[in-house]
Amino acid sequence: MLHARRIPGTARLLPLAVVAVIVSATVGHPGDVRQEVSRPIETEHDRASRAVVVDGGEAIRMQWKLGGFLGTLIGLFIPSTGEALISFAPRADDRTEFGFLVTSVKREGEYFLYGAEIDERSRSTEVVWSSQMFRGELKQREQEIDDPDVVDYAAGFYRLRWDPPTTKTRMTLWSEGKTYPVDVVPLEEDVRKIAGKKIKTRGYRVRGAKVDGERTYDNELWVYFSLDERATLVEFVAKRGMVKARVRMVATQGAVREPRRSGPQ
Repeated sequence: MLHARRIPGTARLLPLAVVAVIVSATVGHPGDVRQEVSRPIETEHDRASRAVVVDGGEAIRMQWKLGGFLGTLIGLFIPSTGEALISFAPRADDRTEFGFLVTSVKREGEYFLYGAEIDERSRSTEVVWSSQMFRGELKQREQEIDDPDVVDYAAGFYRLRWDPPTTKTRMTLWSEGKTYPVDVVPLEEDVRKIAGKKIKTRGYRVRGAKVDGERTYDNELWVYFSLDERATLVEFVAKRGMVKARVRMVATQGAVREPRRSGPQ
């Protein structure tokens, strides 16, 4: 995460700092941690997209950009934009595999990949994994989650997409191995310009809730889905301190599979 006190220190964590702001729930979940990933990893966007579509899934090509005061300042020293790919691929036993791949401009070979296996009936994440290549060093983690109440970012996106709340809703978010109470607040329907088109959207703001005896979640997250039957994730914005990361859809392809509606919700 972005804890640097000066630009040189912060710059060492970039250009993948956008991932640290948004997807930091790969550490400390219940279950044994394995220091390697037991599934194939694809880090080239075109090949990863094709593989998801061939499997009957959905691939959402996106671009990310750092903003905010500190994000803009960082951009004077190193690249602060890049490509991202969000994927939803159907798997056996009524599961969906979520993937979030991030690469940056002018940093060839470096990437961050976050994956999760979601139970469509319970809307909970059962397995998470991550793989990161930074400055020639490869780091990987994988672990199972046996707590159905755990809501990481993957399960959060999935629930907001297919079970949209209509009023302020309290959730417990896992991030960096810790739990935080957060409030999900529906936003007014809006028209957003995405990939050169005006798209009607429904959105949500996620922010920490102040609860006695509980940690306070300091980040903020805004999530937007298309207001149609596909409910495509078209944009999300994460803010931590003076750094803001915006991830916006460029194109989407493939099939959309709605989750199973039977079983525990």
